[in-house]
Amino acid sequence: MAGATGDEEAVQLLDAPRSSTMELELDATSKLGGHEAASRALQASHFLSTWGQRGWEFNVGLLMLELHPSSLAFVALWGLLDSALAAACGGAVGAWVDRQPRLAAASRMYLLQNCCVAASAATALALLLSRARSGALYWLGLGVTMAAGSASTLGALGSTLSVEREWTKTLCGGDHAALASLNAAMKRIDLTCLIASPLMVGLVMQYAGGPPMVGSTLALLAWNMLAWWPEVLLLRRAQRLSPALAADKPPRRAGAGSSEHADDGAGSGGGTGSGSSSRDGGLAAALRRQARPWAQYARQPAAAPALALALLYLTVMSWGTLMTAYLKSEGLPEAELALYRGLGAVSGILATLAFPPLHRWLGLVPTGAAAIWLQLACLLGGAGPAVAAAAGAPVGSGARVYALVWGLVLSRFGLWSFDLAANQLIQETVDHGSLGAVSGVQGSLQSLLQMLAYLAGVVQPGTQQFPWLMAASCCAVGAAAALVTAFAVRTGCGRRLPGLALEPVG
Repeated sequence: MAGATGDEEAVQLLDAPRSSTMELELDATSKLGGHEAASRALQASHFLSTWGQRGWEFNVGLLMLELHPSSLAFVALWGLLDSALAAACGGAVGAWVDRQPRLAAASRMYLLQNCCVAASAATALALLLSRARSGALYWLGLGVTMAAGSASTLGALGSTLSVEREWTKTLCGGDHAALASLNAAMKRIDLTCLIASPLMVGLVMQYAGGPPMVGSTLALLAWNMLAWWPEVLLLRRAQRLSPALAADKPPRRAGAGSSEHADDGAGSGGGTGSGSSSRDGGLAAALRRQARPWAQYARQPAAAPALALALLYLTVMSWGTLMTAYLKSEGLPEAELALYRGLGAVSGILATLAFPPLHRWLGLVPTGAAAIWLQLACLLGGAGPAVAAAAGAPVGSGARVYALVWGLVLSRFGLWSFDLAANQLIQETVDHGSLGAVSGVQGSLQSLLQMLAYLAGVVQPGTQQFPWLMAASCCAVGAAAALVTAFAVRTGCGRRLPGLALEPVG
């Protein structure tokens, strides 16, 4: 009996580590499954939001043209208003996102986006169904359509800063490879919606009965009225599945917001100043609050690649309205133009698939540097024949056009690969408490430089001068590539950045 007891004890001792190991393995599997499910919930929520926003951005430009078919002025005005609002308010929106609880920030930004699109679509419907194209009520409705549509961009920006930047960083923790994969998946959703949502809107325009554009505008109104609740439910599900997302945001590092109370109190004057001095102090404090995110942006460790990313928006070498008009003036048929635009989007989607393995094999900073130089090489090859022809070289029209469109198509791979690398650098090097503000300034700077590119097209509107704008765009990309290369050399390809493991792991 004693021997049997000893055998039983031995079996129990042998089984104990095995049981403990199995529990650890089950726990790890559960955590991995929770991470994957939370990641899918984030992606689904992001898809619902992006689909409605991309569809409305496409619809509203055509709507302005439908209301005033003889002029592009209102299309241009809406674009400038949209970019100007993002440029002016991006930092403030990001700072607000930093101060709010995680779910509250994302859900309120979704609500702002959806409500503004719905308001813009509702007033646009009234304008489309009305016979009037002038009068006080008409111009008021047009103003509301444009203002609300532009304000929806702030909601989209805020949701991007919250969900695409902070939520993804929190979910992945310190797993750099997982963050690269999730960032690539979110960018793939962006690019897919950029193609598919306008296509779906166009099909509704073509086959819906009734007055022109009423069907598509009504469909987008319904989408944005109904999408907010599932968007938020999916975020709640992600929080339930991930303890990291359910936890409060980590506090700011010491000194991250040390000047905030001092700035707020600067305008009070202790209650003893005159009304004029109080107003002056309040204005000074407001200006300091607006400037603080820009100061945080300038001090971030990844300021150089972030500025390089912004410089890529100072360009006409994209599939924007200016390039579209130029290619049409050069004789490229609309069907071919649409085909090459689609190929450019496919090139970007391929970049999101290639980025995670490139990140594993090369590391984050080398991947970004290689991507931006690839983009520059493609753009130089595309713009070269047109610039040479503008300088007097005998280059045929076909060679100019097809070199340009293929250069643009291939450059999208480098562009979006570098976009992913630069944004992940910002995510991984900026403190949680400042991530929204820094990313908001990034969006503001990109919008500002994009406005300057459009203004350059206004100053030089002739197609004969357009190749020189293309050459200037290549110079901007070259400056961005030089910034990234200098950053890579200075940081040892990222190895000297504190607290950041950027070496290749494959």
